[in-house]
Amino acid sequence: MRNGRGVKTSPTLFKERDMKKLLTEDRVAGKKTYFQTEGDDTHVVTEQKVDHILEHNKRQANDWRSGSMIGNTQHHHQKVAEIPATLYYDLVKKLGDPRQNMNAWKKWLNNPENRFFRSTGGTV
Repeated sequence: MRNGRGVKTSPTLFKERDMKKLLTEDRVAGKKTYFQTEGDDTHVVTEQKVDHILEHNKRQANDWRSGSMIGNTQHHHQKVAEIPATLYYDLVKKLGDPRQNMNAWKKWLNNPENRFFRSTGGTV
């Protein structure tokens, strides 16, 4: 079979059912990207290990104390969450830029299912 440019192509290329092929792997970040087919659907899927991020957030949340910024003139910003890059960019697509849609991001962070991404106690 030839495509419009005269290049031979295989009609079965990427047509296998339920195929998962590794495209890239970043061992330092614990991130893998796959080309995946499920029936007639085709996806590029990125997976990332986040255990170390969640443990770090848990330690920071346990160390956080309410009112710790009061009277501290050198501490103008407070970190409220740490989100893995792959999830962050999915959320940007869904919720928009955090600076432009702060209420949606606060709602997502305050959802009890997402509490493990917060690095402080209480609500955002």
